[in-house]
Parts: sequence; C-alpha cells; structure tokens
Amino acid sequence: DVELQGEEIFLYFKGYKFQDSRFVSEIDFYDKQQGMIVTLSEVVMKRNPAFPDSPYPWMGVCDVKEVLRVVQRQNDVRVSVAMELPFVKKGEGDEEVHFFGIIRNLSAGGIFMETREALKEDDIVHFRYRFDKMDRELKLVVVWVKTNDRGTYGYGLRFLRMSSGEESEVRNHVFRLIFEHARKRKKDE
Repeated sequence: DVELQGEEIFLYFKGYKFQDSRFVSEIDFYDKQQGMIVTLSEVVMKRNPAFPDSPYPWMGVCDVKEVLRVVQRQNDVRVSVAMELPFVKKGEGDEEVHFFGIIRNLSAGGIFMETREALKEDDIVHFRYRFDKMDRELKLVVVWVKTNDRGTYGYGLRFLRMSSGEESEVRNHVFRLIFEHARKRKKDE
C-alpha cells in the first residue's frame, strides 16, 4: 500500500521477512491519469510503529530521486493544478513587468499557464514558490503560445537552468500532488 502523509511518501508491506535498511531501487507507482511511473527512489525500511493495529508490519519512507520512464502517456510526470501566482517578466532595460498567472499543469520540465498578460515565444519569466523545504525562485522560457476567446492566453513554459536539487523538489512536489488527488478521488468514490 502507498500513503502520502504531509510531505512524505510511505510504502507499507505485509511480509515479515524484512530488516531495518536503506536502499535505492526502482519503485513503480500506478496512477489512473498518468499510467505506470517507474522511479529511482531511496527507501528507508523500518518496523511500522502502528503494527499490530495496522495490517502492515513493515514500512518504507520513499524519496523519489528520478523518474526513469512513464510507461503510458506523457514523457514527464505532470499534474493538473490551479495555482494563481505572481510572475515577473524582464522588460526593456531594467524594467520588470509584474502580472498574475494561473498554473494549470505542472511537471519537472515546465508548466502550462493562463494569464491576461501578452507574452511571446522566448520571453523569460520567473516566479517564487515553496515546492519542498525551501522558497525557490524559478526561471522559465515561453516555448509556445495559445490564444483563446476569453481575453486570456495560454503558455507552455520550460524551466531554465534548474539545479538537480530544484528539479528533484519540483518532481517530489508533483508526486505529492498526484497522491493527494488520488486520495481525494478515493474519498469521493
């Protein structure tokens, strides 16, 4: 069984033949929207303190280090969101243009955003967000533009010059959101 508690992913095991350990392994997650997601994850195995009240004598704390492949659908794991955030675009000289955008789709590679602000391909924007443990300022480049009849624009943006730590934080955030959405769907059924 898999469970998300706060910012941590817990794996639960029914078997008894485990021992306290730390290891890196391929861990597969299945999500109805994404399909099967094959990850390289670090797992810390330990006795489940809730056993015997819980049917699982062992548990593992899972830290997703890398998505190796997505067996179905898109190449990178993404999640639908509705996050309204302030963005900043570099203008002429030292000028900055401040605007609000709604992130509709988030992955470790980039975002899809809707806004009333007119942008063009290759524009650079940035925003601040606390994905994991630290407040981050992330830069993006506009890759494609979609206009609609509501007076807003849709943009596909790719993250620029992310460190592996930043990418890992965004990826873990995406996984947490996927698990939260799955948990909410389960409750609604």
